[in-house]
Amino acid sequence: MLDKFAEELREQREKSGITIQQIAAKTRIDKKFLEAIDQGNFSFLPELYVKAFIKEYAKVIGLDEEETIKKFLIAREGKDYNEVLEQEKLEKEKSKEQKKQEVIQSKQTVKSAPVKSYYDDSLNKKEPQDSDSDKTKLLYAAIAGSAVFIIVLIYIFVFNKTDEIIVEETPIEEIVSDNSQRFEEETTNNNEAITNADSLVLEIFSSETTWVNILPDNSQAVEFILYPNSSRTISAQSTIAATVGNSGGVSLKLNNNPVEFSGRSKSVRHFKIDKSGKLEYLNTPPKIGQ
Repeated sequence: MLDKFAEELREQREKSGITIQQIAAKTRIDKKFLEAIDQGNFSFLPELYVKAFIKEYAKVIGLDEEETIKKFLIAREGKDYNEVLEQEKLEKEKSKEQKKQEVIQSKQTVKSAPVKSYYDDSLNKKEPQDSDSDKTKLLYAAIAGSAVFIIVLIYIFVFNKTDEIIVEETPIEEIVSDNSQRFEEETTNNNEAITNADSLVLEIFSSETTWVNILPDNSQAVEFILYPNSSRTISAQSTIAATVGNSGGVSLKLNNNPVEFSGRSKSVRHFKIDKSGKLEYLNTPPKIGQ
């Protein structure tokens, strides 16, 4: 199946009118590794490198990188990736259709509860005595309201003769001072937030082509390739864990200070470093939650 996979890559490359030399120039990957991929030889380097190179190869010739890697992994297991991917597609469509039917059925089963209407004939049968009693109560209420209104008028015009209205104003100096102080406090807080956002800055330098996988603060992994005489800066708050492919050509700086790193040419190295500068070598690739 790997031969079939390599043949499809080669056919797509030729269809795109791109040569091995052009891919090497764009990706800065050694021509001999690209020729190995073209010929179906995927054992020339550790799998980490092979996957990274296949991604770059696929990108240049116009293929979807993730789908190409998925095909490679399936083909490596000796399975027909076209059948596997088609089966996955059918299962997704089936699952989607089932969910759609469940939503339709749930809408059909949910019915609004009937609105009950309660009507009491006795409410409309008011006796004359009740009507007379209500009129008397309304009359008393009107008299009481008028009395209160008259008392208020007497108080306003007789007892309360003060015409001056006093409004306490805040001096303009206090307003300016208060706004200035608020601005200074907000500016200080913003500067502290910027300063304390990332307390760990790791610079990775490479003298050779190197594949790198970074796990900052035990969160989402970041994967990239460093080409000869290039570098990449990663920031975090507390820790950075990493896997470096060609570790012999790598050097590190933490917060602009050199870190003693022992790598081996053409060998993979796993490590973890915290903001104190302590470097710990790992036996296995770092994972989230580890």
